[in-house]
Amino acid sequence: MNYKTDFDALLKDLDEKKTDASRLVTDEPTPNTQRLFDFLKECYGKKHISGQQYLFESELEDLVYYRYCGKIPAIRGYDFMGISGLGGGYDQIERALDWARNTGGILTMCWHWYAPDDMNATEKYAAFYYKTTSYDRKTGFDLLRAVEEGTPEYEFVTREIDLVAEQLKRFEAEDIPIIWRPLHEANGSWFWWGNRGESVEDGQERLSVAAYKKLWYMIFDRMMNHHKLRNLIWVWNGQSKEMSVHPNTFDIAGEDIYCDPPHHGSQADKFREELSYGHGKMITLSECGCIPDPDEMQRDNAMWLWWLPWWGQFVYDIGEDRRPAKDENGMPRPNPKYMDEEFMRRVFNDERVVTLCDLPWYDENKHRLPTALLKNLSETKEK
Repeated sequence: MNYKTDFDALLKDLDEKKTDASRLVTDEPTPNTQRLFDFLKECYGKKHISGQQYLFESELEDLVYYRYCGKIPAIRGYDFMGISGLGGGYDQIERALDWARNTGGILTMCWHWYAPDDMNATEKYAAFYYKTTSYDRKTGFDLLRAVEEGTPEYEFVTREIDLVAEQLKRFEAEDIPIIWRPLHEANGSWFWWGNRGESVEDGQERLSVAAYKKLWYMIFDRMMNHHKLRNLIWVWNGQSKEMSVHPNTFDIAGEDIYCDPPHHGSQADKFREELSYGHGKMITLSECGCIPDPDEMQRDNAMWLWWLPWWGQFVYDIGEDRRPAKDENGMPRPNPKYMDEEFMRRVFNDERVVTLCDLPWYDENKHRLPTALLKNLSETKEK
Protein backbone atom coordinates (compact mmCIF):
# COMPACT_ATOMS: atom_id res chain seq x y z
CA MET A 1 0.00 0.00 0.00
CA ASN A 2 2.97 2.35 0.63
CA TYR A 3 4.11 1.96 -2.97
CA LYS A 4 3.40 5.09 -4.98
CA THR A 5 3.73 5.67 -8.70
CA ASP A 6 6.38 8.19 -9.66
CA PHE A 7 4.77 9.37 -12.90
CA ASP A 8 7.76 11.36 -14.13
CA ALA A 9 10.15 8.46 -13.58
CA LEU A 10 7.73 5.97 -15.13
CA LEU A 11 7.21 8.02 -18.29
CA LYS A 12 10.95 8.65 -18.58
CA ASP A 13 11.57 4.93 -18.40
CA LEU A 14 8.84 4.23 -20.95
CA ASP A 15 10.25 6.87 -23.31
CA GLU A 16 13.68 5.28 -23.16
CA LYS A 17 12.33 1.97 -24.41
CA LYS A 18 11.91 1.44 -28.13
CA THR A 19 8.28 0.85 -29.07
CA ASP A 20 8.13 -2.57 -30.72
CA ALA A 21 4.68 -3.93 -31.55
CA SER A 22 6.14 -7.39 -32.11
CA ARG A 23 7.14 -7.69 -28.44
CA LEU A 24 5.09 -7.78 -25.27
CA VAL A 25 5.30 -4.72 -23.02
CA THR A 26 5.66 -7.19 -20.15
CA ASP A 27 9.32 -7.93 -19.50
CA GLU A 28 10.20 -11.62 -19.14
CA PRO A 29 6.64 -12.93 -19.67
CA THR A 30 5.73 -16.42 -18.51
CA PRO A 31 6.13 -19.13 -21.16
CA ASN A 32 2.41 -19.50 -21.85
CA THR A 33 1.97 -15.73 -22.02
CA GLN A 34 4.63 -15.54 -24.71
CA ARG A 35 3.11 -18.55 -26.50
CA LEU A 36 -0.31 -16.91 -26.55
CA PHE A 37 1.09 -13.61 -27.81
CA ASP A 38 2.96 -15.41 -30.58
CA PHE A 39 -0.25 -17.16 -31.57
CA LEU A 40 -2.15 -13.86 -31.66
CA LYS A 41 0.52 -12.43 -33.97
CA GLU A 42 0.25 -15.49 -36.24
CA CYS A 43 -3.51 -14.99 -36.53
CA TYR A 44 -3.53 -11.23 -37.00
CA GLY A 45 -4.45 -10.23 -40.55
CA LYS A 46 -5.25 -13.80 -41.53
CA LYS A 47 -7.78 -15.21 -39.09
CA HIS A 48 -10.30 -14.08 -36.49
CA ILE A 49 -10.45 -15.67 -33.05
CA SER A 50 -14.00 -16.26 -31.85
CA GLY A 51 -14.84 -14.95 -28.39
CA GLN A 52 -17.73 -14.52 -25.98
CA GLN A 53 -18.33 -12.52 -22.80
CA TYR A 54 -20.11 -14.27 -19.91
CA LEU A 55 -21.97 -13.19 -16.79
CA PHE A 56 -24.55 -15.67 -15.52
CA GLU A 57 -23.28 -18.92 -14.05
CA SER A 58 -25.52 -20.96 -16.38
CA GLU A 59 -23.46 -19.77 -19.37
CA LEU A 60 -26.25 -20.61 -21.81
CA GLU A 61 -24.31 -18.89 -24.57
CA ASP A 62 -22.17 -22.04 -24.87
CA LEU A 63 -25.22 -24.25 -25.13
CA VAL A 64 -26.48 -22.23 -28.09
CA TYR A 65 -23.13 -22.28 -29.91
CA TYR A 66 -22.54 -25.97 -29.24
CA ARG A 67 -26.00 -27.09 -30.21
CA TYR A 68 -26.19 -25.11 -33.45
CA CYS A 69 -22.51 -25.28 -34.51
CA GLY A 70 -20.96 -28.15 -32.62
CA LYS A 71 -18.26 -25.67 -31.51
CA ILE A 72 -17.70 -22.98 -28.90
CA PRO A 73 -15.64 -19.76 -28.92
CA ALA A 74 -11.91 -19.88 -28.22
CA ILE A 75 -11.77 -16.74 -26.07
CA ARG A 76 -13.83 -16.39 -22.91
CA GLY A 77 -14.47 -13.03 -21.29
CA TYR A 78 -14.95 -12.62 -17.54
CA ASP A 79 -15.04 -9.62 -15.20
CA PHE A 80 -13.47 -8.46 -11.93
CA MET A 81 -16.73 -6.63 -11.20
CA GLY A 82 -17.40 -6.22 -7.48
CA ILE A 83 -14.14 -7.88 -6.43
CA SER A 84 -14.08 -6.07 -3.07
CA GLY A 85 -17.72 -6.88 -2.30
CA LEU A 86 -19.06 -3.52 -3.43
CA GLY A 87 -22.02 -3.61 -5.76
CA GLY A 88 -23.30 -7.00 -4.68
CA GLY A 89 -20.24 -9.23 -4.71
CA TYR A 90 -18.46 -11.25 -7.32
CA ASP A 91 -18.48 -14.83 -8.62
CA GLN A 92 -16.39 -15.02 -11.80
CA ILE A 93 -12.80 -15.65 -10.70
CA GLU A 94 -13.30 -19.34 -9.96
CA ARG A 95 -15.15 -19.82 -13.25
CA ALA A 96 -12.31 -18.10 -15.10
CA LEU A 97 -9.78 -20.41 -13.43
CA ASP A 98 -11.88 -23.46 -14.26
CA TRP A 99 -12.07 -22.44 -17.93
CA ALA A 100 -8.35 -21.84 -18.24
CA ARG A 101 -7.28 -24.96 -16.36
CA ASN A 102 -9.55 -27.48 -17.99
CA THR A 103 -10.44 -26.41 -21.53
CA GLY A 104 -7.22 -24.96 -22.95
CA GLY A 105 -9.14 -21.83 -23.96
CA ILE A 106 -7.98 -18.22 -24.00
CA LEU A 107 -9.00 -15.93 -21.15
CA THR A 108 -9.70 -12.20 -21.27
CA MET A 109 -10.70 -10.13 -18.24
CA CYS A 110 -12.24 -6.67 -17.96
CA TRP A 111 -13.23 -4.69 -14.85
CA HIS A 112 -16.56 -2.99 -14.31
CA TRP A 113 -15.10 -1.12 -11.36
CA TYR A 114 -17.61 -0.39 -8.60
CA ALA A 115 -16.72 2.82 -6.74
CA PRO A 116 -18.53 4.52 -3.84
CA ASP A 117 -20.84 7.44 -4.50
CA ASP A 118 -19.89 9.05 -1.19
CA MET A 119 -16.50 8.27 0.39
CA ASN A 120 -17.75 9.57 3.76
CA ALA A 121 -20.85 7.42 3.96
CA THR A 122 -20.91 4.57 6.49
CA GLU A 123 -22.78 2.26 4.11
CA LYS A 124 -21.01 2.45 0.77
CA TYR A 125 -23.41 2.70 -2.17
CA ALA A 126 -21.33 1.84 -5.24
CA ALA A 127 -21.67 1.72 -9.02
CA PHE A 128 -19.50 1.91 -12.14
CA TYR A 129 -21.80 4.11 -14.24
CA TYR A 130 -21.15 7.80 -13.70
CA LYS A 131 -23.77 10.26 -12.44
CA THR A 132 -24.15 11.84 -15.89
CA THR A 133 -25.91 8.72 -17.21
CA SER A 134 -29.59 7.83 -17.06
CA TYR A 135 -28.95 4.48 -15.36
CA ASP A 136 -30.70 3.86 -12.04
CA ARG A 137 -27.47 2.75 -10.39
CA LYS A 138 -24.69 5.34 -10.75
CA THR A 139 -21.92 7.01 -8.79
CA GLY A 140 -20.40 10.44 -8.39
CA PHE A 141 -16.95 9.03 -7.57
CA ASP A 142 -14.34 11.69 -8.31
CA LEU A 143 -11.76 10.56 -10.88
CA LEU A 144 -9.59 13.63 -10.32
CA ARG A 145 -9.29 12.96 -6.59
CA ALA A 146 -8.64 9.26 -7.30
CA VAL A 147 -5.20 10.12 -8.72
CA GLU A 148 -4.38 12.73 -6.05
CA GLU A 149 -2.20 11.34 -3.26
CA GLY A 150 -3.58 11.71 0.24
CA THR A 151 -7.26 11.58 -0.65
CA PRO A 152 -9.67 8.79 0.40
CA GLU A 153 -10.36 8.22 -3.30
CA TYR A 154 -6.66 7.61 -3.96
CA GLU A 155 -6.45 5.16 -1.09
CA PHE A 156 -9.53 3.39 -2.44
CA VAL A 157 -8.25 2.93 -5.99
CA THR A 158 -4.78 1.76 -4.91
CA ARG A 159 -6.33 -0.77 -2.53
CA GLU A 160 -8.64 -2.06 -5.28
CA ILE A 161 -5.84 -2.31 -7.84
CA ASP A 162 -3.90 -4.41 -5.34
CA LEU A 163 -6.93 -6.66 -4.78
CA VAL A 164 -7.13 -7.39 -8.49
CA ALA A 165 -3.37 -7.91 -8.67
CA GLU A 166 -3.51 -10.51 -5.90
CA GLN A 167 -6.11 -12.46 -7.87
CA LEU A 168 -4.07 -12.16 -11.06
CA LYS A 169 -1.18 -13.76 -9.17
CA ARG A 170 -3.29 -16.90 -8.76
CA PHE A 171 -3.40 -17.21 -12.55
CA GLU A 172 0.29 -16.39 -12.88
CA ALA A 173 1.17 -19.13 -10.40
CA GLU A 174 -0.30 -21.65 -12.85
CA ASP A 175 1.16 -19.89 -15.92
CA ILE A 176 -2.30 -18.89 -17.12
CA PRO A 177 -2.03 -15.82 -19.36
CA ILE A 178 -4.73 -13.16 -19.19
CA ILE A 179 -5.61 -10.70 -21.90
CA TRP A 180 -6.16 -7.77 -19.53
CA ARG A 181 -8.49 -4.88 -20.49
CA PRO A 182 -8.86 -2.34 -17.65
CA LEU A 183 -10.59 1.08 -17.84
CA HIS A 184 -12.53 0.13 -20.96
CA GLU A 185 -14.44 2.54 -23.22
CA ALA A 186 -12.58 5.47 -21.71
CA ASN A 187 -13.58 7.87 -24.51
CA GLY A 188 -17.16 7.91 -23.23
CA SER A 189 -18.67 9.64 -20.20
CA TRP A 190 -20.74 6.67 -19.01
CA PHE A 191 -18.11 5.15 -16.68
CA TRP A 192 -16.58 7.12 -13.78
CA TRP A 193 -13.09 6.76 -15.30
CA GLY A 194 -14.14 8.21 -18.67
CA ASN A 195 -13.82 11.47 -20.58
CA ARG A 196 -16.02 14.22 -19.10
CA GLY A 197 -15.61 16.41 -22.18
CA GLU A 198 -14.76 19.57 -20.22
CA SER A 199 -14.01 22.70 -22.23
CA VAL A 200 -10.29 23.48 -22.41
CA GLU A 201 -7.96 26.28 -23.36
CA ASP A 202 -6.03 25.87 -26.60
CA GLY A 203 -3.35 23.23 -26.23
CA GLN A 204 -4.49 22.07 -22.81
CA GLU A 205 -5.67 18.57 -21.93
CA ARG A 206 -9.07 17.95 -20.41
CA LEU A 207 -8.80 17.34 -16.67
CA SER A 208 -10.67 14.03 -16.82
CA VAL A 209 -8.52 12.83 -19.74
CA ALA A 210 -5.33 13.60 -17.84
CA ALA A 211 -6.72 11.87 -14.74
CA TYR A 212 -7.73 8.80 -16.76
CA LYS A 213 -4.17 8.52 -18.12
CA LYS A 214 -2.71 8.83 -14.62
CA LEU A 215 -5.03 6.08 -13.39
CA TRP A 216 -4.00 3.88 -16.33
CA TYR A 217 -0.33 4.44 -15.45
CA MET A 218 -1.04 3.67 -11.80
CA ILE A 219 -2.60 0.34 -12.74
CA PHE A 220 0.22 -0.48 -15.15
CA ASP A 221 2.96 0.55 -12.74
CA ARG A 222 1.55 -1.22 -9.69
CA MET A 223 0.94 -4.45 -11.59
CA MET A 224 4.18 -4.47 -13.57
CA ASN A 225 6.68 -2.86 -11.18
CA HIS A 226 5.19 -3.36 -7.72
CA HIS A 227 3.44 -6.74 -8.04
CA LYS A 228 5.73 -7.80 -10.90
CA LEU A 229 3.04 -9.70 -12.79
CA ARG A 230 4.33 -11.46 -15.89
CA ASN A 231 1.21 -13.14 -17.28
CA LEU A 232 -0.62 -10.12 -18.73
CA ILE A 233 -1.28 -9.10 -22.33
CA TRP A 234 -2.46 -5.49 -22.10
CA VAL A 235 -5.42 -4.18 -24.12
CA TRP A 236 -5.88 -0.41 -24.25
CA ASN A 237 -9.55 0.37 -24.89
CA GLY A 238 -9.46 4.19 -24.94
CA GLN A 239 -11.16 4.36 -28.35
CA SER A 240 -9.93 7.81 -29.40
CA LYS A 241 -6.66 9.58 -30.08
CA GLU A 242 -7.39 12.00 -27.24
CA MET A 243 -7.35 9.14 -24.74
CA SER A 244 -4.03 7.72 -25.99
CA VAL A 245 -1.63 6.36 -23.41
CA HIS A 246 2.04 5.52 -23.84
CA PRO A 247 2.46 2.77 -26.46
CA ASN A 248 4.85 0.90 -24.17
CA THR A 249 1.95 0.23 -21.77
CA PHE A 250 -0.25 -1.87 -24.07
CA ASP A 251 0.04 -4.70 -26.58
CA ILE A 252 -3.31 -4.51 -28.37
CA ALA A 253 -5.74 -1.67 -29.12
CA GLY A 254 -9.39 -2.56 -28.64
CA GLU A 255 -12.60 -1.06 -29.97
CA ASP A 256 -16.09 -1.73 -28.57
CA ILE A 257 -18.87 -1.40 -31.14
CA TYR A 258 -22.61 -1.66 -30.58
CA CYS A 259 -24.81 -0.68 -33.51
CA ASP A 260 -28.41 -1.20 -34.56
CA PRO A 261 -28.82 -4.96 -35.14
CA PRO A 262 -28.57 -7.00 -37.16
CA HIS A 263 -25.34 -5.53 -38.49
CA HIS A 264 -22.64 -7.90 -39.73
CA GLY A 265 -20.59 -5.32 -41.62
CA SER A 266 -16.83 -5.11 -41.21
CA GLN A 267 -16.81 -1.83 -39.24
CA ALA A 268 -13.92 -0.84 -41.50
CA ASP A 269 -14.09 2.87 -40.66
CA LYS A 270 -13.56 2.18 -36.97
CA PHE A 271 -10.81 -0.31 -37.76
CA ARG A 272 -8.90 2.24 -39.83
CA GLU A 273 -9.47 4.96 -37.24
CA GLU A 274 -7.98 2.72 -34.55
CA LEU A 275 -5.04 1.93 -36.81
CA SER A 276 -4.31 5.65 -37.19
CA TYR A 277 -3.38 6.07 -33.52
CA GLY A 278 -2.66 2.48 -32.46
CA HIS A 279 1.15 2.73 -32.81
CA GLY A 280 1.28 -0.36 -35.01
CA LYS A 281 -0.27 -2.59 -32.34
CA MET A 282 -2.76 -5.32 -33.22
CA ILE A 283 -6.39 -4.17 -33.39
CA THR A 284 -9.27 -6.12 -31.90
CA LEU A 285 -13.04 -5.90 -31.51
CA SER A 286 -12.91 -6.12 -27.73
CA GLU A 287 -16.72 -5.96 -27.37
CA CYS A 288 -19.54 -6.03 -29.87
CA GLY A 289 -23.26 -6.48 -30.26
CA CYS A 290 -23.03 -8.24 -33.62
CA ILE A 291 -20.28 -10.44 -35.02
CA PRO A 292 -18.85 -9.04 -38.27
CA ASP A 293 -19.00 -11.25 -41.35
CA PRO A 294 -15.57 -12.75 -42.23
CA ASP A 295 -16.25 -12.12 -45.92
CA GLU A 296 -16.92 -8.45 -45.22
CA MET A 297 -13.81 -8.11 -43.06
CA GLN A 298 -11.59 -9.66 -45.72
CA ARG A 299 -13.14 -7.56 -48.50
CA ASP A 300 -12.61 -4.32 -46.55
CA ASN A 301 -9.25 -5.35 -45.10
CA ALA A 302 -10.62 -4.81 -41.60
CA MET A 303 -9.11 -7.89 -40.00
CA TRP A 304 -10.12 -7.62 -36.36
CA LEU A 305 -7.99 -10.01 -34.29
CA TRP A 306 -10.96 -11.34 -32.32
CA TRP A 307 -14.55 -10.43 -31.59
CA LEU A 308 -16.34 -10.64 -28.25
CA PRO A 309 -20.16 -10.40 -28.26
CA TRP A 310 -21.72 -9.37 -24.97
CA TRP A 311 -23.63 -11.90 -22.90
CA GLY A 312 -27.30 -12.88 -22.76
CA GLN A 313 -29.62 -11.47 -25.39
CA PHE A 314 -26.72 -10.78 -27.76
CA VAL A 315 -26.56 -14.56 -28.26
CA TYR A 316 -29.82 -16.19 -27.15
CA ASP A 317 -33.40 -15.07 -27.53
CA ILE A 318 -35.20 -13.56 -24.53
CA GLY A 319 -38.93 -14.04 -23.94
CA GLU A 320 -41.45 -11.53 -22.66
CA ASP A 321 -40.82 -12.81 -19.13
CA ARG A 322 -37.15 -11.73 -19.54
CA ARG A 323 -36.04 -15.37 -19.42
CA PRO A 324 -34.29 -17.31 -22.19
CA ALA A 325 -36.79 -18.27 -24.87
CA LYS A 326 -36.87 -22.01 -25.63
CA ASP A 327 -37.38 -23.89 -28.87
CA GLU A 328 -39.60 -26.96 -29.36
CA ASN A 329 -37.00 -29.08 -27.54
CA GLY A 330 -36.88 -26.78 -24.54
CA MET A 331 -33.44 -25.42 -25.49
CA PRO A 332 -32.32 -21.78 -25.74
CA ARG A 333 -32.22 -20.58 -29.32
CA PRO A 334 -30.15 -17.93 -31.13
CA ASN A 335 -31.51 -14.41 -31.01
CA PRO A 336 -32.14 -13.54 -34.68
CA LYS A 337 -32.04 -9.86 -33.80
CA TYR A 338 -28.28 -10.17 -33.41
CA MET A 339 -27.31 -13.46 -35.04
CA ASP A 340 -29.59 -15.99 -36.71
CA GLU A 341 -28.97 -19.71 -36.93
CA GLU A 342 -27.71 -19.68 -40.51
CA PHE A 343 -25.18 -16.90 -39.84
CA MET A 344 -23.91 -18.55 -36.66
CA ARG A 345 -23.33 -21.87 -38.40
CA ARG A 346 -21.61 -20.28 -41.37
CA VAL A 347 -19.25 -18.16 -39.27
CA PHE A 348 -18.26 -20.88 -36.82
CA ASN A 349 -17.47 -23.25 -39.66
CA ASP A 350 -15.46 -20.67 -41.62
CA GLU A 351 -11.80 -21.70 -42.01
CA ARG A 352 -10.75 -18.16 -41.11
CA VAL A 353 -12.46 -18.38 -37.72
CA VAL A 354 -10.63 -19.94 -34.77
CA THR A 355 -12.79 -21.85 -32.29
CA LEU A 356 -11.73 -23.65 -29.10
CA CYS A 357 -10.81 -26.92 -30.81
CA ASP A 358 -8.74 -25.03 -33.41
CA LEU A 359 -6.24 -23.72 -30.87
CA PRO A 360 -2.85 -25.32 -31.61
CA TRP A 361 -2.40 -26.52 -28.03
CA TYR A 362 -5.94 -27.91 -27.70
CA ASP A 363 -5.85 -31.63 -26.91
CA GLU A 364 -9.15 -33.49 -26.96
CA ASN A 365 -7.63 -36.21 -24.76
CA LYS A 366 -6.52 -33.68 -22.17
CA HIS A 367 -9.03 -30.87 -22.36
CA ARG A 368 -12.78 -30.98 -21.86
CA LEU A 369 -15.82 -28.86 -22.51
CA PRO A 370 -16.59 -26.04 -20.02
CA THR A 371 -18.15 -27.10 -16.73
CA ALA A 372 -21.45 -25.23 -17.23
CA LEU A 373 -21.86 -26.64 -20.74
CA LEU A 374 -21.29 -30.21 -19.53
CA LYS A 375 -23.87 -29.63 -16.80
CA ASN A 376 -26.39 -28.20 -19.26
CA LEU A 377 -25.88 -31.06 -21.70
CA SER A 378 -26.29 -33.61 -18.92
CA GLU A 379 -29.51 -32.01 -17.72
CA THR A 380 -30.80 -31.88 -21.30
CA LYS A 381 -30.20 -35.61 -21.79
CA GLU A 382 -32.01 -36.39 -18.54
CA LYS A 383 -35.07 -34.57 -19.82
